[in-house]
Formats: sequence, structure tokens, C-alpha cells
Amino acid sequence: EDLVLYSAFSHRGVLGDPAAVYRRAREIAPHLRGVWVVRDPERARLAGLLPPGTEYVVPGGPRFRQLAARAAYFVNNVNWPDVPGKRPGSVHIQTHQGTPLKYMGADLLGKPGARHGVDVPGMLRRADRWDHSLVANRHSELVWERAYPCRFGSARTGSPRNDVLVGAAPDAGAAVRARLGVPADHTVVLYAPTRREYRRGGHVERFDPARLAADLGEGHTLVVRLHPSLAAGPARGLGLAELHRRGVLVDATDEPYAEDVLLAADVLVTDYSALMFDYANLDRPIVVHADDFDAYTASRGVYFDVRAEPPGHVARSYRELAWLLASGTWRDAESARLRAAFRARFCEFDDGWAAERV
Repeated sequence: EDLVLYSAFSHRGVLGDPAAVYRRAREIAPHLRGVWVVRDPERARLAGLLPPGTEYVVPGGPRFRQLAARAAYFVNNVNWPDVPGKRPGSVHIQTHQGTPLKYMGADLLGKPGARHGVDVPGMLRRADRWDHSLVANRHSELVWERAYPCRFGSARTGSPRNDVLVGAAPDAGAAVRARLGVPADHTVVLYAPTRREYRRGGHVERFDPARLAADLGEGHTLVVRLHPSLAAGPARGLGLAELHRRGVLVDATDEPYAEDVLLAADVLVTDYSALMFDYANLDRPIVVHADDFDAYTASRGVYFDVRAEPPGHVARSYRELAWLLASGTWRDAESARLRAAFRARFCEFDDGWAAERV
């Protein structure tokens, strides 16, 4: 029947590319019945990840097994750990979680630290269920086919969640800024670091965010968004929550939709986060802070050297980062040239119609 099971980020709620596909399907294919698999409905509801009226099911129960046995389509941005063997005739769509910079799938076999706790053979067995793997660029297509040497076909749809970013108006993030308490005339600097595999817990504070907020000076607001895996970890207890409470910066880690935070930013500062590929769709400046690239590469592995093919200027120390932002170099002609080349390569299939294609 026309039943679609959706899930995102291990059943956290209505998020990511699956959410974008779900919303578009409700508009142009209302005959499809979309049901979300949500592990903790109450927590998801409180976090804004389960909108009113959304049909959902809790994984593992009899109703979930009944729906899984009847569903025609399965849409997820991770693997389905609790779905039995693939039923003949069903279609599994893997949206992924963005363009890969760091090693994934089978490539983790050579990185013991990064694959700790990850059942790579089991991951590949589940990936064999995929029928379609969504890609935003040919780089992703090649990487997914290498990292998951399975039987799926690559679909050059673009990333559905990025539809809202493509061609967004300059004031598209105004409502988000207001919700975050950012003055309308401020320049918003978004700092979005990723996790590290070479440190237990994944959090490594590369510089003091309070210092960066101070160095940015008047007329600027520093917004920090940690990697989702660090949201409930010690990083929040190392002063970020307190700095937010005191108004030194804005902690946007708990904002449910990353796209909203990206829309609110005038410039992205990141290290090796996949958010850089999404943010590039806005054609706004990006600064890469790569002061531990060698350690990150040794522990996790990367598919290309982002310092050699960056989306903007690269800082190899906090001093360089502070200078780039204070001098205005972050938005100069060279930054625009680097960003244009990056966008041509990595925003290749993102044209605002990805969700509709799916």
C-alpha cells in the first residue's frame, strides 16, 4: 500500500532530509501515508521534533512491526537497525546526512579509534537493503559507492533539506535571529565545530569561545552550534551554557533544525563539519579553522584535504582566525573565488527541487 515509514538520526524525530521529503510528499502526493518512527515521543514533542498531527509509531512494538511489514517505502538518514529483512517489493531510500568529508562505512575499518563501538560488517549488511542513495554531488556519489560497496543505485537528486537554503533571500533568517535574541543589525558569526575521535567523549575545545566573542567586538553576535553527538555531553557543562545565560554568546545547539541556524548566519566558522557543504548553498562566506588537521586525519580519515580545496579562507591558529574576522578578510574577493569553486563542486545537484524529485 502507499505507506511510507520515515526515520531520522536513530528515531529522534522529524528531522533532516527525511523531514524535507515528508513535507513535500504531503503537498504533492497526499495519497501517501507517512508515519514517523520515534523512539521517545514525549521528548521529541518537547524539543519541537514531533509537530502536532504527525502520525508516529514507537520502534520495537507490535504496531511498528505491523507497519514495517506493510510499508512500501522506507526513508532514513541512517540505517534501520530494528527492521527485519527487506521485504520483496519494498523501496529503501537512504538520504545520508550531508556530503562526506570524514571517512564513513567500510573506510572506517582502517581507523580503529573512529570505528570503536561501530559494527561495520553489520552496517554494510543493512546498507544492502538500500535501493536509492541520494547525492548532492559526484564527490558524494563516489564516496558512498566506495564506503558502502552494496547493491544500491545513486540518485542525483540533491539534498532535500537544502532546498530551503538554495536561493534564500538575505532576510530569510530574520525570524530565526529574532527567536535567538540577536539584534537585527548585528553580523552573526556561526561557529560549528565537529567531534574528534582522538579524544574520549569527542569534544576538544580548540579555543575559548568567550575570547572569540570578545574579539569580534561591537555589532557582532557569536552563535555556537555543537555537533549533535556532543549536545548532552560535557561540552555544554564546560561553560557554553553559562556563557549563553550571561549573554556572551548564543548557544544554538538545541535548535531543532540546522537549516534555520544556517539561514541566520552571515559567516560560518567551522573545522571539518559537513555543515560547510550545506551552508555553501547560501553563497555566504565560510572560514575553516584547521589547527588540528593532521591529528583529525590520523584518527578519523578524510576524503580530501579541505585546506587545499577550501570553501573560503583557512586559519591554522586562533590568531589567524581572529585576524581574518577582525580585518574583514573573511569576505574579500579571494574568499568569494574559493567559495565559487567549492560550490561548483559540492552544490552540483542542489537546485531547490531535491525533495520533489524524491
